[in-house]
Amino acid sequence: MTTGMSRRRFLGLSTAVAAGAAATSLTGCGSSAAGKGEAASAKVKLPSYAPFTKVKPDLAANAKGLSAGFLSYPEELVRSVTRTPGDGSKVTMLTEIWVQPPLSKGSNDHWRQVDKALGVELTAILGTDPGYEEKFPAIVAAGDLPDLMWIPPNQGLQHIAQLLEGKMADLTEYVSGDAVKDYPNLANMTPAHWKTAVVNGRIWGAPSPYPALGQVYGGNPEIWQKADGFSARSTEEFLDKCKEVTGGNVWALEPIYVNAVSVLSQCFGGPNKWARAKDGSVSYHMESEEFLEALNFVVKLKKAGVFYPGDPKMADAYVKMAQGRIGACVYANPAGARKDTRINDPALGAEILIPFDADGHKANAHLHAFGTIGYTAIKKGSEKRVRMLLDVLNYLAAPFGTKEREFLEFGTEGTDFTYDKDGFPQRTKQGKQQVEGLYSGLTTATTAPFVLQPASFPGDEGVQDVRDIYAVEKKLLATAVPNATIGHYSDAYTERFGRMQTESNDLVNDIVAGRRKISEWKPFWQEWGPKGLDRMKEEFRKSLEAAGE
Repeated sequence: MTTGMSRRRFLGLSTAVAAGAAATSLTGCGSSAAGKGEAASAKVKLPSYAPFTKVKPDLAANAKGLSAGFLSYPEELVRSVTRTPGDGSKVTMLTEIWVQPPLSKGSNDHWRQVDKALGVELTAILGTDPGYEEKFPAIVAAGDLPDLMWIPPNQGLQHIAQLLEGKMADLTEYVSGDAVKDYPNLANMTPAHWKTAVVNGRIWGAPSPYPALGQVYGGNPEIWQKADGFSARSTEEFLDKCKEVTGGNVWALEPIYVNAVSVLSQCFGGPNKWARAKDGSVSYHMESEEFLEALNFVVKLKKAGVFYPGDPKMADAYVKMAQGRIGACVYANPAGARKDTRINDPALGAEILIPFDADGHKANAHLHAFGTIGYTAIKKGSEKRVRMLLDVLNYLAAPFGTKEREFLEFGTEGTDFTYDKDGFPQRTKQGKQQVEGLYSGLTTATTAPFVLQPASFPGDEGVQDVRDIYAVEKKLLATAVPNATIGHYSDAYTERFGRMQTESNDLVNDIVAGRRKISEWKPFWQEWGPKGLDRMKEEFRKSLEAAGE
């Protein structure tokens, strides 16, 4: 799965999904779901974590989110699936792809081989980015849902509880606790992954794991070399270094101010999206004092002239960093930062900024807001069919180093891929046409936990990249804090968050640009209390309380 999808927002789906849900009369069958929305995600036993041990990484993973690291491609691949999972029936899947679509099934030998390996006749409905936000509600409105349906993080979709309870299979009894061990590749996922598939106290799908750590600043080491590296021990030192590297045709930071405040709020010990206090109350990170302090600091950076003078939504910041015009950009996660800089310049490996203690605060790092990019739900059916489809998903979640994973990702040796000089598979022209797009959709549906491996990083420094990013992850995880509401549902959130986020982001941009005053920040959040924020916080609080968390 590419980490390049990070900046995409799934929130645009919310209004359309609400319309689709209404069109299929899900609100009628979902009255109980609506009633449970405020106390969603009651106690549920998450699937047991049973790491896949048949392939041993050079650098070990852990349940906290540290990625496994491989310094070479396994010499001998192993099997993770002992039998063909399917029963020969037709299976439809709705998922999303992040690359060029593959050749159609009629012209795609690899697709037909996937059918044979899975033991089903797979019809994959491949949404695109952008485009999925239109395809998803259209399919919901049509009424005849696919057997497998990828759902982006549930907090961004309205009425998702009704959709799940009305049309999809409750998977709790199949995967809760040790039951998941019937599906070993799914058991390889951590509880943090599974929490994103919990709605109203039930488990509704197989997760699509994503790197555990969230946004970071990645810097061009050639630019920061003159300032003794992209690191700091205080806000004063960070500001001084930004001034030092800014000059001529170079600016220290990209002008995406919202990302700057969010990442730098970690230096002030800011919450990760939603926080829970000792008294059980819930708060949103942008209303916190730590976020306000970070906003003040970004205003100071702006006045110092260290931001590139461009659009705060600029799309080519990564390219400008590779060109040596921008010193640092915000990336989805540490591995994504190193990979994306290598893509733009194979000789350029991003240096990751470790959050520093700012103005008397203890810094923290943020785990990824959702932990996954979604989950794939299964349409209601007999126990036999649900278990068969779980077996199919179990195959798709085959880990790195297995024969199943190599086949899904690269196809057949000699036609779809060849091994490079370091022993890693590389797709041929046919592989790019037939395998790449289909694999993108399959891995969006579900996949194994992310691993670090040299072939992910373009250029000749892949082994060092793995070591570097693994070390960065260890440092960040030492102080990482989670989003308190993962696995919990709020109707008010799905209804109102999109507008709240747009308005708050616009206000950040206006304050940093000098068009509005920072004194308007706290009143903005006071005004949003009765407009939906108070409901969000109370619904999340009740859900957390019901879950005994």
